[in-house]
Amino acid sequence: MKKLIVLLLSIVMVGAAFAQTPTLSASSTLSWGWDLDTGLTGFANTNKATISVLFPVDNVAKKGEAGWWGEIAVKDLYFKISDEQLTTGDGLTFTDWNDKDGDKVKDSGEYATLSAKITNGMWALSVSSKQSFDFANADALYTGDVAVTIDADKAGTSLSYTANGLSVGVTAASKADWTANTKNEYALGANASYKVGDAITVSGGVAYDAFDATKQLGGTASIAYSAAPLTVSVATDLFYDPTPKTFDADALLTVGYAVMEGLDAEADAYYSTLDNDVDAKVAVDYAVDPIEAGVSFGIADPITAIAYDPGIYAGYTYAIDAATKFYVYAEYTSDFTGKGSLVPYVSLTNTSVTNTTLKLEYNPDDADVLAGNYGKIIASAKISL
Repeated sequence: MKKLIVLLLSIVMVGAAFAQTPTLSASSTLSWGWDLDTGLTGFANTNKATISVLFPVDNVAKKGEAGWWGEIAVKDLYFKISDEQLTTGDGLTFTDWNDKDGDKVKDSGEYATLSAKITNGMWALSVSSKQSFDFANADALYTGDVAVTIDADKAGTSLSYTANGLSVGVTAASKADWTANTKNEYALGANASYKVGDAITVSGGVAYDAFDATKQLGGTASIAYSAAPLTVSVATDLFYDPTPKTFDADALLTVGYAVMEGLDAEADAYYSTLDNDVDAKVAVDYAVDPIEAGVSFGIADPITAIAYDPGIYAGYTYAIDAATKFYVYAEYTSDFTGKGSLVPYVSLTNTSVTNTTLKLEYNPDDADVLAGNYGKIIASAKISL
């Protein structure tokens, strides 16, 4: 109880100090489900509460103006307390660094970050604790992607120069921090990027376990063109590991075109030396309320044992009235060797009762009906604060 009182007092003090009122959100859901495959049925109760303190200093940076200065910036940070299951008695739990929309997706560009450097506006020496040598520009379309992870990259620093669209840097990193780097293993790296006009960006990087037992070597390069409605990019990654002696490389070409509002087309081609494989895929997607639909066709491994990957999906939302929506969706894929895969989903949602969402849904777990799995039917009532 004392801990809880101290916690609540802390929240009140934080709110007062930053002129920000903590936000409480909560929900409770009663559901009844029927698993059509196992025949099991039953009720489920879930409760969730979250207290968020959204700092008004959302993105904060401390900079200088002349000479050299230490610069530090914190972006997209918020503080959140949550109790995932109020009935367990486990009490409130604290979350770690998080992003402002709460989805914890780093690629969204909103993940919380702290960066620090000593700089004069062009030259900079990083103080941030992590300098990664991981490369993933040419991710595979299907399988066989080259995972480039230099062994010695636990922590380190970079010296960089940035001006007039050009950015270059060198990095040094250790396999562990100074308390655990027992063999004094280090890696060195370099990177560069240059923006050619408004539409073209060229970039590349290399890293080498120069003072590490593995002596791994990794590299990456890319060129990207973006001028609406067309985007084109070519990227490659390579990885050399002398123990055992292996050399892997891959390359990815992506072309995208915005045909019109809601209608996008994309074509990809991928090659990997890992399995001497070429993969290719074309797709067209359309999404304008109340309709979503798409079709794709891919070819995998045409050099040795060709396989096809066609797919089609469609969804439709029908507003029965202002508070009631009916949604139906289905996705079908096939490799032409069997009966394929069909994943349907249906939901009926009603919000006519204040603070309450009533829902009846079928197959929320994406069961494949052509494989003899028929999913679940769930009826639920959710009350939210």
